[in-house]
Amino acid sequence: MQENPKLQELKQEYSKCEKCPELCKSRTQVVFGSGDESADALFIGEAAGATEDEKGIPFCGASGQILQELLQSIGFTRDEVFITNTVLCRPDKNRNPKTDEIKNCSERLNKTIEYMNPKVIVTIGNFATKAVLGPEAKAGITKIRGQIFEKTIQNKIVQIIPIIHPANLLYNGRNPKIFEQMKLDFKAIQKATNTNRKNPQASLIDF
Repeated sequence: MQENPKLQELKQEYSKCEKCPELCKSRTQVVFGSGDESADALFIGEAAGATEDEKGIPFCGASGQILQELLQSIGFTRDEVFITNTVLCRPDKNRNPKTDEIKNCSERLNKTIEYMNPKVIVTIGNFATKAVLGPEAKAGITKIRGQIFEKTIQNKIVQIIPIIHPANLLYNGRNPKIFEQMKLDFKAIQKATNTNRKNPQASLIDF
């Protein structure tokens, strides 16, 4: 994994952020992100959960295990992508992030995208998708999942791929059909990053 000096400075800058009073009370720490800071693929989730807040790593709980399996299905490991969230701190009782909280964290998110300059951005769930795509996400995540959108960032066309949040699989009793659909969405990610990896057979994790 490679470190990005600008991203490290940004991490330091936001390590003691106090823009959101409620989140300052509910968080243990600011969960900035993890993975390869020079990766071609940037994954953006919604907000830190309880496990993430405790360990300081995004997607390290049950949803993270599913994400890891999906990455493996296209020949990736977590260390080969960078994962962050739309909102870095844990909302109380794992509630949805509020509009003002997303806005307060938007400058940091935009700088993360700018400093990484990825080939593809994968938005995980509705909140991340709306934060990155704006009006183009109006149809909702279930309608636009797996589609490839293009956005010009720093005079470069970046592909943006919305996917359903892995937690959706947990809410639906780990339905194998949903898992297979999610794997198909990840094929679009593989195509966008121009990878020619051998794809190991991914299977639904037994929690």
